[in-house]
Order: sequence, then structure tokens, then C-alpha cells
Amino acid sequence: MHDVLNPPAPRHRNKAAALALALLCAATAPAQADEGAAPLRLSGFGSLGLSHSDGDWLFAREQTQVGAAGRLSALPDSRLGLQANWSPSERWEGVAQLVLRQRAKDSPVSESLEWAFIGYHPAPNWHLRLGRTSPDVFLQADVRNVGYALPWARPNVEFYGWMPVNTMDGADLSVDWQAAQADWRAKLSLGRSRSTVQDLRNDVSVRLDARKLLVLSLSRESENLLLKASYLRADLHISSPEILRQLQQGIEALATLPVPALAPLTAQAQALAQDLDSHSTAQYFSLGLQYNGSPWQATAELSRVQLASGMSGGWRAYASLGRRWRHLTGYLIAGRALPDRAALPAPQDWEAQLAPLLGPQAAAGAAALGAGAAGALNAFRFDQASVGLGLRYDFHQRMALKLQLDQVHTYANGGLGWRHNSAEPGHARVFSAVLDFVF
Repeated sequence: MHDVLNPPAPRHRNKAAALALALLCAATAPAQADEGAAPLRLSGFGSLGLSHSDGDWLFAREQTQVGAAGRLSALPDSRLGLQANWSPSERWEGVAQLVLRQRAKDSPVSESLEWAFIGYHPAPNWHLRLGRTSPDVFLQADVRNVGYALPWARPNVEFYGWMPVNTMDGADLSVDWQAAQADWRAKLSLGRSRSTVQDLRNDVSVRLDARKLLVLSLSRESENLLLKASYLRADLHISSPEILRQLQQGIEALATLPVPALAPLTAQAQALAQDLDSHSTAQYFSLGLQYNGSPWQATAELSRVQLASGMSGGWRAYASLGRRWRHLTGYLIAGRALPDRAALPAPQDWEAQLAPLLGPQAAAGAAALGAGAAGALNAFRFDQASVGLGLRYDFHQRMALKLQLDQVHTYANGGLGWRHNSAEPGHARVFSAVLDFVF
């Protein structure tokens, strides 16, 4: 029988990804152990990355990190992961995975523990996990930190950079079956996710608490093709910085002014206050496709983020096409993040409308408050497009070198993914060199 760290490789994976998954992601496959084999296995992975951006802002790979310290930086892409798999029997398993990487400011050490769960197989095709796992909401859910398992220097920033729900504390249940000459898997997950997210514009962090988290996923795999659909729903609670709380309180006070003649103004203020609310409901829909033939490979994902309030909702998508030549793989990749709401303009005529009631000085302050609220909300918009090309060289069975060049265009009021961004549009070329390995 196969060891828990070496399950049969999924048919859609290439050799590099299959090896990485066999070493690191066997927790998602039925636990099997050879007689006499050690029940505890240790493995790991890592990336040594260096990126250079020629734009005015500093590069960040995702919102759960501080981002680059300068134009040339090793911080966004470098990481080290350690994993322990314990399989005392065919039915039981325990998995812990620790990932050391740059995270958001004031992140607790506990966020470095990506996986910590006990798994049980009541039947060969059923799998129950209790503890900390990865929400199954996109194709690379289990390997977004395992660079060796990915063809690119990093997961596409437009699609993966915004999603802050990396881990989930709770339970998931999956079932596998075969039908119509394909392998199917359905999974249900329930729990809670807590993470620290970086406000990249202002270099401050906030705590995100996703409660009543529900994740549903369905995948179909046949020959070299994998199709996957996912859905996530959660109640979001955000610990906003003090300046945003004060801003919200000031806008709420304006929204309650008991003056009928100011009804349009108070309606505007009420809408701003609602968008500034630190409590919201989120829904996330995603579709993914992955093809791994010989010599061609292709990946594409599309997602829709719906939020009850705020400006971070919208569409995210990317597509990639690659070709292998023995130990070399060349690829093209393009991504797009498209917000579902236009940027908010600064409220008009507030000062003139409020001056007779509040006086010139207070009216000017209220107008500045409205402009500040609109600007703060626009800072959470992600409006960006990128195209890139890269080369992967598998010079060792467990090591790969990647070179990638991305051309990125960020639209006005859409720089959510960049450190020290502004409301202006931006352009940048990002060159990356990454050494990935597993052990």
C-alpha cells in the first residue's frame, strides 16, 4: 500500500506538481500506510525569491503581508514550510504545517500554523477533517505557498492577492466517486477564519474575522483535465483602525441631522457610513480549469466577490498557457481584477449646504470629512490588469528555478494590491527570480 506521503498522483498534475503534492499534500488523499512504515513523516518546502519593480509603488504578493521594503526585495516571495504527517492506521491521520513568511504587521505567531488537523476515513472514499485546514475555494488552495507545485513565480496576484482567507478552523467532509469516466469530489466545510490583513496604502494592519464560514466545492477530473466550482459565504467582522472608526462616527453624525432640507446630504452620508461599517456579509463564487497534457498545459480561474458593503467586491480572473521542453517550461499569464463599483467622488456642495446651519468652519470640516470617507473607501478598490511571461527550469528532481516578467497597469483608485499606493493610476514592470524546492 502507498504511504500517506506518497499517494497516487492525480492524473491532471505534471511531474513537478505531482512530486510536491505527494510530499506535502497527501492529507487530501486517503490515508494508507505500509506495514512497518514509520507513522510519523516530516517534509518541507521553500522559496527564495527576489523581485524588482520599476513603478512608484512597492510590490506586494498578497494582502496578508507588509510587502517589499524597496524596489528590489526578497520579502514578498521567500518562504519556508515544514510539515508533519502522522498516520497510525489507514483510517486516522494527523497533519501540521508551519509556513514562515512575511506577514502583515502585528500578525500573531499562530497565523504561521497553516494546517493543524486530525483526519478520519470512515470509508475509503469519505474523508473527515477536524481542526485548521485550507478553505477549498480555488485550484491552488492547498499549494498556494508551495512554489515548486506551481508553474509560475507566484499565484496570479489579481486573483489570489486579494483573498485573505488562507486558513479555516472547523471541519470539512469530502466524498469521492467515479461517474461518466471521471473522478468526482464534493466537499463541505464549516468553521471560522481569523487573519491579519495589511492596509498597504497606510502601512497599518487590521484583524479580519470571518464567522459562520461555509464552503462548498465540486470538482471533476478526467484524463488531463480538472474542472472545479466553489462557493464561500461568511459574516465579516473587521477591527478597523482608530482613524476609520472616527471617520465613521463623524459621517454617522451627519447622517442623523434632523433637517428636511438636507435630506440629499444626509442620504449621501448614510450611504458612506454603511460602506464604512466594519461588519459585512461576503459571498465568493469561483470556477477553475486546469489542463496538463504533453507538452501543453493551461490554467484559468474566474471568481465573483459580493460584499454587502464596502468597495472590494468585483470580478477576478486569470489565464495561463505553458509549454514544456524536457526540463524547461515556458509560459504566458494574464490577470484582471475588476471592481463592481465605480470610485466614489468627493461629496459636492456639502460646505455650502451646511454653512448656514453649522457655520463656515464646521461646514468646511464636514466637507473634508465626506471627502476623507470617499477617499478611504476608494483605497479598498482593486482595479488592475497584468500580462506576464516566464520560464521554469527543473534542474533537479526537487528544485526549480523560475524567471518571470510582468507588465502591470493599475487604474485610478484601484491600487489596493500595492504598498504605499495612491489614488493615481500606476504602471510597473515586475521582474522576479525564484528558486523553489521541496525536501
